[in-house]
Amino acid sequence: MRELEIGIVDMQSLAESTGNRGHIEELTAKKTALSSLLGVKAQGALVRSRFMNAMHMDAPSHYFFSLERRNGQRKIFHSLCTENGTTVYEHDEIRRYAAAFYKGLYASEVVSHTESAQPFFEGLPQVQANKVLEEVLSMEELKEALQSLKVGKAPGIDGLPADFFKSFWPVIGEDLLDVLKDSLATGCLPLSCRRAVVTLLPKKGDLQQLKNWRPVSLLCTDYKLLSKVLATRLGRVLAEVIHVDQSYCVPGRLITDNVMLIRDFLEVSGSLEIETGLISIDQEKAFDRVEHQYLWRTLQAFGFSPGFIAMIQVLYRDIESM
Repeated sequence: MRELEIGIVDMQSLAESTGNRGHIEELTAKKTALSSLLGVKAQGALVRSRFMNAMHMDAPSHYFFSLERRNGQRKIFHSLCTENGTTVYEHDEIRRYAAAFYKGLYASEVVSHTESAQPFFEGLPQVQANKVLEEVLSMEELKEALQSLKVGKAPGIDGLPADFFKSFWPVIGEDLLDVLKDSLATGCLPLSCRRAVVTLLPKKGDLQQLKNWRPVSLLCTDYKLLSKVLATRLGRVLAEVIHVDQSYCVPGRLITDNVMLIRDFLEVSGSLEIETGLISIDQEKAFDRVEHQYLWRTLQAFGFSPGFIAMIQVLYRDIESM
């Protein structure tokens, strides 16, 4: 971009001194190219600044670049406090400690209790719609999944956000469908689909403590589309196997149902003079700690077919984070 700006200055002087039409046309072309580059740069600043309402405002300005810089500065590690109380300042030490911290946090903690856990897998309700779950991936499902994705989100390692897929869907849709069908058939996604870029977002509290940073995996849009399709299929049958008292993740159920249930529970127990209590449990990184083998076993116990389980396993096979 710097070279283009210098070229415009030189061509401006040349065009003004000579009045040559060719020079004027070249100057116009360079200005158009610079304007396009600035637009792309500004759009990137909008995404990185996490400003989601730009479509309702004026053209990008210095404000968004300043907002991007402020957000970026909040994500810089100047030092970290280790578990033993010492503070590290050197970049290499910070990287080593952070890598070790998250490696330990997400390490597999498989403990084999097959026999003791077996009673919990018996007598469970069974899913009845396995044929629907195993259907061949369709273009309609991909389109529906794509329309559900929000625009303006940070892309994965390939740099292609949902906006790109929505704009060029008539061109790339059929090819992407073929790729995902082939991936489900072979049991393995392309390398770019299997790689996530991990970024850390600051939470409340002392940012010298890594526990106050939320790790977020930036996934490629094609991976998100396949995941969304399978999640949508799963959502249609969850009510068959998830108890009516659980509202989370089941389409059509609301958390207010649980609030009303708790209220009724307390009122009834109080009127009957029965001593009762409520337990609230918040497990650290609960979703990330689910062991894959336990997940497959649970799906089997609820009667999901091997074919549908294999589809889900494709999303987890040989995945990487960087």
